[in-house]
Amino acid sequence: MLEREASRPDLIRKSRSATFAVAALGFGGILAACGSSSSSSTATTSASSNTTSGSSAGLAQAQQLVATAMAPPPWQGPTTKVDTSNLSGKTVWLINLTEEIPALHEWAAVAQADLQRAHVNVQICDAKGTPEGITSCLQQAIAAKPNVIVPMALDTTYIHSYIQQANAAGIKVITAQTGTPGIPQGTGAVAEVTFNYPEVGKILGAWFAVQSKCVGYPQIITSTSARQPSAAEVAGMQQEISQACPSSKPLPVLNSLIPDWGTTLATTTRSTLTANPSIKYMLPLYDGMTIYMVPAIQQMGLASKVQVGSFNATPVVMQNELAKPSALAADVGGPNQWYGDALADQTFRVLAGAPVVPSENVPLRLFTRANVGTINVNADESTWYGSVNYNCNYDKLWGMSCN
Repeated sequence: MLEREASRPDLIRKSRSATFAVAALGFGGILAACGSSSSSSTATTSASSNTTSGSSAGLAQAQQLVATAMAPPPWQGPTTKVDTSNLSGKTVWLINLTEEIPALHEWAAVAQADLQRAHVNVQICDAKGTPEGITSCLQQAIAAKPNVIVPMALDTTYIHSYIQQANAAGIKVITAQTGTPGIPQGTGAVAEVTFNYPEVGKILGAWFAVQSKCVGYPQIITSTSARQPSAAEVAGMQQEISQACPSSKPLPVLNSLIPDWGTTLATTTRSTLTANPSIKYMLPLYDGMTIYMVPAIQQMGLASKVQVGSFNATPVVMQNELAKPSALAADVGGPNQWYGDALADQTFRVLAGAPVVPSENVPLRLFTRANVGTINVNADESTWYGSVNYNCNYDKLWGMSCN
């Protein structure tokens, strides 16, 4: 087998700081930005209360969850080997929502490099974030009749008919980043590889409960442009807060579509904090949203009073907000290169006719001001997640040489 270092391309050929707001979304099925009819602010839950009462057992559980999430994650990935020796000549199409988002580009590039080490032919189709591009890539892929198609960050409801067409043509489909780990049910896909968005929500909900001691309720701001992962993340937040702070009365959940972030989030932040000055915590789902919210909080003179927690641990956000004085106080991240290996692992299993794994268990880590100083935010983000040699662990599963 080829050496991993010799076969990998330059995985970070796109600037991590380019298109900052879009890049920071990073993870999630953002296809729905092309088709969602949701307004830019939608109330989905009940009215607010200034104070809440915490459960001692619930708060203790939340404290433990936060402590665990802040530590470097262990390896909890697959243990069953897969035979990759007879996959030469098989073909995989990776349909990427857009190559312009660095995280999505990195997922595809890592998976492609891994698969090519087993002499699998890999075609990456860039859908360019448009309905037309998505349709074109899916149609091209089905016409090419590969062994496997992997739609990356595409809403399964939107692409359901294409999955059916692929199945009819004998093509296996693996979905990626739909939000909730597990064997897909009712989608036509045979496997899924995703970050655990409900767990992201639970970590952020636990962080709020511990920090606030269940006083008040956080202003959650979702983005229904990413319908599937967003719904999962919000549900996780609300579940954890209700367990730790059972007497809490939720604030209405606000919504901002991805194309509207730059034009609405600053105004939404100011109007929300003006209308309800008791709000001390804001939880926008994706840290690309914070680049518009944090300056608005600063301009209001509330940077020391309002704390923000979010998801993605995008390098530019980590460098310019969490590692510096700002309202951003917590950011959950997941290792993108590790995820690319996980995507390749599941694809190898499908190509080899081996049992798929319900979850690759790609880890998450909570970064706060208490532990951000333990990492080098200017170094490659793969170094932020501890010393686990996930590359080598996967190589061993695939029967490949380990570097």
